[in-house]
Amino acid sequence: YAITQDDIDAGEVINQATATGTAPDQSTVSDLSGSTTTTDDETVTPLCQEAAIAIVKQSFYDDGGDCSQPGKMIEYTFTVTNEGNVSLSDIVVDDPLLGGTVPGPDSGDTDNDGELDVTEVWVYTGSYVITQNDIDNGQVENQATATGIAPDQTVVTDLSGSSTTTDDVTITVLCQGPAIALIKVGTLIDDNNNGCTDAGEMIQYAFEVINTGNTILTDVTVTDPLVDVVGGPITLAAGESDTTTFTAEYLVTQDDLDAGEVINQAIATGMAPDGTIVDDLSDDNSPLEDDPTITELCQAASLSVEKTGEWNDINGDGSAQVGETITYTFSVTNTGSVTLYEIFITDPLPGIIIEGGPIAQLLPGEVDDDTFTGTYVITQGDIDAGMVENQAVATGMDINGNEVSDTSDDPLDPTNVDPDGDGDPDDITVVILPVVSPPFEIFNGITPDGDGLNDFFNVFGIEEYPENNMKIFNRWGVLVWETDGYGGSNGQENVFEGYSDGRSTIRRGERLPTGTYYYVLTFPGDNPGKSGYSGYLYINR
Repeated sequence: YAITQDDIDAGEVINQATATGTAPDQSTVSDLSGSTTTTDDETVTPLCQEAAIAIVKQSFYDDGGDCSQPGKMIEYTFTVTNEGNVSLSDIVVDDPLLGGTVPGPDSGDTDNDGELDVTEVWVYTGSYVITQNDIDNGQVENQATATGIAPDQTVVTDLSGSSTTTDDVTITVLCQGPAIALIKVGTLIDDNNNGCTDAGEMIQYAFEVINTGNTILTDVTVTDPLVDVVGGPITLAAGESDTTTFTAEYLVTQDDLDAGEVINQAIATGMAPDGTIVDDLSDDNSPLEDDPTITELCQAASLSVEKTGEWNDINGDGSAQVGETITYTFSVTNTGSVTLYEIFITDPLPGIIIEGGPIAQLLPGEVDDDTFTGTYVITQGDIDAGMVENQAVATGMDINGNEVSDTSDDPLDPTNVDPDGDGDPDDITVVILPVVSPPFEIFNGITPDGDGLNDFFNVFGIEEYPENNMKIFNRWGVLVWETDGYGGSNGQENVFEGYSDGRSTIRRGERLPTGTYYYVLTFPGDNPGKSGYSGYLYINR
């Protein structure tokens, strides 16, 4: 007899034979088989029963090239096989990850009898929605259990594995793409509300840290080589941003003002679940870029120059004369907020000589009043005009080569005209040239040769001061000529023509030789500025 599956499921084969014979009298005799000649019990052949079940679990996951994202699906296939020699009933596939009992099977029960025959392979399917925790863990681990009941009501079970002979946990690896982004924005605080930046004012920095990856980030910090960042560290979930934790303040320096801007970048770092460190250089407005944060600073480049002049009365006669000089002094002030360089002064006054400079560097608020001086030789035109008036121009440049200039102001002039409307007065510097009226000048040379030129000792304007006394001495101090009322009524009468007027040592009318003589002119009354004048007189024959 060939054993059937039903026999194995029954655990035995039971049967009984019948023996039949015909006696001589043609009667029929029979007997049911038994274990002895005296019994008719059935013949029972026990069959070995070995109940066993196996489950193989496989996962299928495709992130679509977008790494792992919450809400995506893992598809699971559970393959259940009967590894024993008896049919199994009440098959249950349980997976706690999928919420318990897995419905099915989807296929394999070929005879639709609800029993897992030895020759059948049942297939179940299920799906699982990925969570953020799964991505943070980097994988999904789980294990299912298959359970069945043997014909003898024995319960058989198996933990899922990658094959029918293993019970290893099914691990689905999830793509982890940790990433971080940092946005840094600077806001200038105008403390004095003057509309422009000053050294010592503050830039307040705000930082937005964004978790742009698909995993949680821990130990998130922000560092900045320019400033000390306050706040943190923090933890950021995937997709989360923080705009309040990290702040910093920076005091603007003069170098910053000269540059016209403050440029820098911060860096954000964080740790992924697997210990990987991610970082990002800050951008000024986008999590997708790494542009430095530039805070523009208002630059006010300006300077002011003051010019004063002083007439030098070289001969001390109180009257300006051709050849005397005016000394000019200049005071240059940086009235702006940026450092100025290579400052020089120009003056359109013909003949003026400007000495000194250029000033290599002038800080805001700094005053230079000793670098530049000017010298000007007075002309007859200046004397006729009674004054010298002019203006200088100071010119410098900022660190970017932008030129700044100012027309000079006379600080002694209270008029304070401002033709360019810059709030800085630009009064013309005026130097008054006093002239003693009437004009008075002593010429110190004569050539008494009768040619009508310089034939006598000419004291120009002497006729205006008729009460006078003139004495002429030779180089040994001997008085050779003297008179009162020198010059007469027209300045050419009663004048010295190079002859002695007769003294004890020199005969009257004697021609005095070529040489140097000395005069002494005194005014007992009205005078042209001084009561006495003296000097040398040269006779050239």
